[in-house]
Amino acid sequence: MSNSRVTLLGGSGFVGTQLTYRLANIFDEVVVLTRRAQRVRKLGTLVNVKVIETDIHDPDALNKAVLNSTAVINLVGILNEASRQRQSSFTGAHVDLTQSVIDACQAGGVARYLHVSALNADADKGSSEYLRTKGLAENIVRSCDSSINWTIFQPSIIFGEQDAFFNRFASLLRALPVFPLAVPEAKMAPVFVGDVCNVIIQSIDDPSAYGHTYQLCGPEDYTLRELVEYTAKTAGLSRKVIGLPDFAARLQARIMEFVPGKPFTRDNYLSLQTPSICQEGCQRQSTSLDAVVPRYLGSADWAGRLQKRRTAARR
Repeated sequence: MSNSRVTLLGGSGFVGTQLTYRLANIFDEVVVLTRRAQRVRKLGTLVNVKVIETDIHDPDALNKAVLNSTAVINLVGILNEASRQRQSSFTGAHVDLTQSVIDACQAGGVARYLHVSALNADADKGSSEYLRTKGLAENIVRSCDSSINWTIFQPSIIFGEQDAFFNRFASLLRALPVFPLAVPEAKMAPVFVGDVCNVIIQSIDDPSAYGHTYQLCGPEDYTLRELVEYTAKTAGLSRKVIGLPDFAARLQARIMEFVPGKPFTRDNYLSLQTPSICQEGCQRQSTSLDAVVPRYLGSADWAGRLQKRRTAARR
């Protein structure tokens, strides 16, 4: 694409970093907006990547940052509220910011907007504040001015090197010989970060993607217990995973949300009550766990063996 400029919000995160590298091979200029440029200094070494240190919650700064962009991609999302400040809350990060980005796109004449949300985001029926505010953000996007061609992506759990899912569980499993697991039967369909990035990139210049919402899931559905056991086996750890009853899971969430880093909160518990899997008939992404996760956790082909056992059990 000639004279093209793509601007990313949330470009310093796990998905954003991977997406930036791929976009840099296609577009003339990729702009990454961040509050702390030091966090993404490696991205700044790419010739056509420009890292701008700015406050994305400042409307004037945001208007200036997205000006002259061919497309804007919003990847911002938080799983836990960091403080009582509004911009660190679910409402501030998901709802207020989305409205500000849409306003900035309209003011700057940006015609293409891509929004990364979450599976089961629903302003009215979301089981957690995370899912409800993600749903409110989607409503803002869908109701924006017709001058903006929008696309929404709803991924399940995203995995890949440096992910916050398998790596975190691996760290916890290394520290605990017996692992107490809340909501062990929660369902999810992990999707590879590379597949997510490819779908986003392919949608940028695709008119058929305008005004559409895409669910993004990997090839298989799993329970949380299966994924934690998979993590242990792939990392070469012999661990006992004990599923907690509901009252104990609630207690664990209440306690853990006061631990530094908030490894598990009451809102996380509520999110797990809703299966993070795609609707029947949705096109699945092809990359399996076994094709990627052993590269950064271990070498065991455990996911493949798990699937064989599950298939045999259904006979």
